[in-house]
Amino acid sequence: MSEDQKDKYPHEGESRPTFEGTRFDDQDLQNVHSQLLREKEEPTENFSPMPLIFVAMFMVLAFWAGIYLVWYSGGFSAFHYDETKVAGGGEDDGPREVDMIALGKRVYSQNCVACHQATGLGTPGVYPPLVGSDWVQDNPERLIKVVLSGLSGKVVVNGQQYENAMTPFKKLKDQQIAAVLTYIRTSPDYQNDSYEVSEELVKEVRAAYGERQDTWSQAELEAIHGPAIGGWKPAVVPVTEEPAAEGVEMEGTEAEAVPEEPVPAEA
Repeated sequence: MSEDQKDKYPHEGESRPTFEGTRFDDQDLQNVHSQLLREKEEPTENFSPMPLIFVAMFMVLAFWAGIYLVWYSGGFSAFHYDETKVAGGGEDDGPREVDMIALGKRVYSQNCVACHQATGLGTPGVYPPLVGSDWVQDNPERLIKVVLSGLSGKVVVNGQQYENAMTPFKKLKDQQIAAVLTYIRTSPDYQNDSYEVSEELVKEVRAAYGERQDTWSQAELEAIHGPAIGGWKPAVVPVTEEPAAEGVEMEGTEAEAVPEEPVPAEA
């Protein structure tokens, strides 16, 4: 038996020798490795350097960012920030008029639509409707109180009974409350055809009832404002004309001459 055969087929009780020590002596293995090495790039140390074009682009970008911060950072002061500024809007020429309908629609979609629905029809037996509502068309002070402190218990709206609780919305600003109430009272989508609600009225009601912690009930509101029947109209303040001051001629009129009495001749 040759030496190669002895290695492959050792005698009984003997272990087969490993080839770790002589693996590079095998000519076939060397040939395979040489073919693999020809297909790969020569290994190098470290990483390849970044192309100079990318370095130049990064430096130009950093230079531009520095100039931008110097000119438009406002000295990194928080007092220079103005959320109402619009790019290219020019100089601020004073307070701008707020579109109460647009603001009210946004407030409604953020706070009211979950219960009263986008259509304003509410949920039968749970949340009352706002469309053609006798409550909406009644005294706005009633609605302001409900928005500020909430409403709970049984409520009759348009002859239908509802029973649930309305969440207080004291977090809303006076202008937001006035806007959302103006929106549901005057928008054609809600078929109420009522009057606008002023921010000043909301401020007055908040000053009088804003500290209330309990929610309102229908009985409490009716004790103050009476039953909600709709058709509310603001009180008309009579205009009185002030009398003209003595000795001042009225505009457009001429003073009449008063004849003097004759003086009797002395005897």
